[in-house]
Amino acid sequence: MRVPRNVVNMISDTVTQPCARMRQAMATAVVGDDVHGTDPTVRELQRTAADLLGKPAALFVPSYGPISVLPLLGRPQNSFRCRGTMGNLIAVGVHCNRGDEVILGNKSHVFKYEGGGVSAFLGASMHTVPNQPNGELRLDDVEAAIRDDDPHYPKTKLVIVENTHNTCGGRVVSTDAVAAIGALCVRRGLHLHIDGHHCQNVYTCIRFCIILGARLANASVYLDQSMAEMVAPVDSVSLCLSKGLGAPAGSIIAGSEDFIYHVQYTNHTMLGRQRFDLRCIYN
Repeated sequence: MRVPRNVVNMISDTVTQPCARMRQAMATAVVGDDVHGTDPTVRELQRTAADLLGKPAALFVPSYGPISVLPLLGRPQNSFRCRGTMGNLIAVGVHCNRGDEVILGNKSHVFKYEGGGVSAFLGASMHTVPNQPNGELRLDDVEAAIRDDDPHYPKTKLVIVENTHNTCGGRVVSTDAVAAIGALCVRRGLHLHIDGHHCQNVYTCIRFCIILGARLANASVYLDQSMAEMVAPVDSVSLCLSKGLGAPAGSIIAGSEDFIYHVQYTNHTMLGRQRFDLRCIYN
């Protein structure tokens, strides 16, 4: 993609390259086999992420998709491209069974840009409600979308909110708005997941220095609240590491210890884990 001379390419942090200090850190890192839970660096990352998000446990996922199962579904391998997509898919897979339903915004990344994975891989359906211009979901709309307990209908199991909100201009969703939906979910026996992955895909003009699409960590700065405070009302949260930090890959899923226990099983069953990452190129 060609970028005009007076424009900085801000389509994603994934267009950046590791700096010398990052390369040095990778070269000297103590590594192990993450499949067996013996990679101390990954374990430290997971502990740090859980602390930052105020959740009992967290799991690192490589953030690339289930390429091996795509041919079984008759889908080309480039039809499912993952960054934070993998984290969201696994979280939904833990919260929902086949035939269950997810309530989410009609402009949400999970609905618009994640290859229909919720339906294709999990057998769950998506029930959209309108996103407001600021990215929020109206409480009345969410409650109206919850299905009655009737065998004619799928069972509503999960609500997904997004912060910051990609296609609503990178807007920050208030913690009060998330807490209100969280209270509704508790009252109606539903789970609540927050997608904290996505940046707004924009070009940013040098002259005006406009940056849209902050992500969860950036929303934390904007709201002057810790990420733990922001995600306290939710059952699970997914956070992409290749945006903001500029890491080459990876996402974090966080939640209760029981949730992460089941995340490990779903992750391994659907997508697998990484063992020796980029060292295979050297070998």
